[in-house]
Amino acid sequence: MTAPTYTGIAEEFAADVVLADDITGFEARDPGTVCEVLLTGATGFLGSFLLRDLLARGLTVTCLVRAADAEAGLARLRTTLGAYEVLDGVDLSRVRVVTGDVTRPRLGIGEAEYAELTARIGAVYHSAAKVNFLTLYKWLRKPTVDATHEVLRLARDARATLHHVSTTGIFEPKEHETPRGESDPTGPPESLSLGYTKSKWVAEQLVREAGRRGVPLTIHRPGQVWGDSTTGACQPNDFVWRFIKGSIQAGVYPRRFGLDMNMVPVDYVSAAIVAASRDPRSTGRCFHQVSAGSLDSDRILELVRGAGYEIREVSILKWMKAVSADTGNSMFPLMRLIVDLERFEAAEFSDEETRALLSGSGVVRPEIDERLFATYVAYFVRQGTLPAPAAGAALVG
Repeated sequence: MTAPTYTGIAEEFAADVVLADDITGFEARDPGTVCEVLLTGATGFLGSFLLRDLLARGLTVTCLVRAADAEAGLARLRTTLGAYEVLDGVDLSRVRVVTGDVTRPRLGIGEAEYAELTARIGAVYHSAAKVNFLTLYKWLRKPTVDATHEVLRLARDARATLHHVSTTGIFEPKEHETPRGESDPTGPPESLSLGYTKSKWVAEQLVREAGRRGVPLTIHRPGQVWGDSTTGACQPNDFVWRFIKGSIQAGVYPRRFGLDMNMVPVDYVSAAIVAASRDPRSTGRCFHQVSAGSLDSDRILELVRGAGYEIREVSILKWMKAVSADTGNSMFPLMRLIVDLERFEAAEFSDEETRALLSGSGVVRPEIDERLFATYVAYFVRQGTLPAPAAGAALVG
């Protein structure tokens, strides 16, 4: 891990990027010898696929779950895995549930259970995150920044390699002459518009400092995580899908809207993270799980129409008026983000180092084309999230 290139950080973040003195380094284990791991965020979207892929590697996975007890935690896991249509592919006999909370000391785990846990795990996959684009940084400090300290302490106590899930959102959102690569500087945090991305930037700085102290780790920065390329399973509260649903509900679509994001299928993100984590060459490095290019507003409209939805292009003001007139519209609660998006200049990303590491691994990135988009639509129709497209439109799945 190289040191940050910043000469100064805004006062709001200066104290938060200071890593606790008690977090110290240790020797990395050979990933091939690790047979049991800890996963945070297993009841989240990406976490569900990480659980599936870790189990597919023959590992035993302990999941940290917020619940009254282990039985209730397992029930939460079942519900989430079922919703994302991966339950049938998961061997729950190799899943252990530990109840706790990443924001609390020792992750909210009792002393005896904590000692037993740290004695048997060889790696920690930290995908837990509070994803809220409407919340200020100060309200995300505890579940993101404080939690990172606790996860690092667990890795230290277990002498377990940490695999930290960050986001490409920590790059300054403006055009550069070349795409941002895995080794390029991120931030600064005051340039980031969302409290969520600011909190993830701070958390990554703590992880990077731990790496410089000798904690074995990897950092993973996915783009905007979209649905599974096989089943179409996706999270219904994803911003772009709420935008799509809201536009379908209103029957109109904003012309020349400034939406431009790097969307990447969740199964690729998960498979790439797990494959990298099992490769000893990955220790101490950052990786990008991104698509070859971004999806802009015009392309999304093409895909929506191609999936069979009749939708009319109007001015951004007419679209905003139509959405705001219906409190039940999917985009109604998020309208305050629209102004920021209109000023947003999407970054381009490079994943050259990631693709080089994954070469020969069998992990292939699916491209988001008309067929895959139809697969996503079919999933949302099955879930009752989207209405069925016009009669005669083909649905996949």
